[in-house]
Amino acid sequence: MPDNPHVDAPLRRYGAPLASARGAVILVHGRAQAPADMEAMVARRLDLPDIAYVAPAADGGTWYPGGFMAPFEQNEPRLGFALARLAAVSDELAAAGFPAGKQAVIGFSQGACLACELVYRRRRRFAALIAFTGGLLGPAGTTWRADTDAFRDMPILLGGGTADPWVPAGRMLETAEVFRALRADVAVKLYAGLGHEIGDEQIADARALVARMLRRDVAADAGSP
Repeated sequence: MPDNPHVDAPLRRYGAPLASARGAVILVHGRAQAPADMEAMVARRLDLPDIAYVAPAADGGTWYPGGFMAPFEQNEPRLGFALARLAAVSDELAAAGFPAGKQAVIGFSQGACLACELVYRRRRRFAALIAFTGGLLGPAGTTWRADTDAFRDMPILLGGGTADPWVPAGRMLETAEVFRALRADVAVKLYAGLGHEIGDEQIADARALVARMLRRDVAADAGSP
């Protein structure tokens, strides 16, 4: 990926080593944040020791310059670079024995928007998508394609505060409907009084979703010859 500024930013790893992990999670931080924020806000609170967490960093702490509901061209080429960086991380995990079906993608704020966009554009079924306070990118009136069943029964968790100053509740609901049209298994929860943060109930729901990924893996191993 020549000239991609996000490639030179450090990739952090938390949790279990890949060699012994039973599942992998890609953590995508928000604007003006870093991988360490996702370790503190998500990985430590999930408390799932069998998970390998990989957390790429955005160059300068920002994946793309404008708001997530700005016209796409206002966020290019940085948006394309960011998506390419996350796709490369996912591909590296697949090469290490964790295909998309054993990867969960978890993002917060700008990182949640990027996580949604990554999954939507890649058109492949991940083990789970968890977007804390985020939604698909694009201005009001954007039309999303519902032309694949690749997401059938894929667990997706969306949600945040009803009056979040950065991510309208309407876009979170709209994102849920897009993925439902793509046959995903979507849960969306909006919370009155929750600020631009990740609440304890959201963490509990995310833990249950990622733990379910691990149980599916164990069941698959038990059925192997």
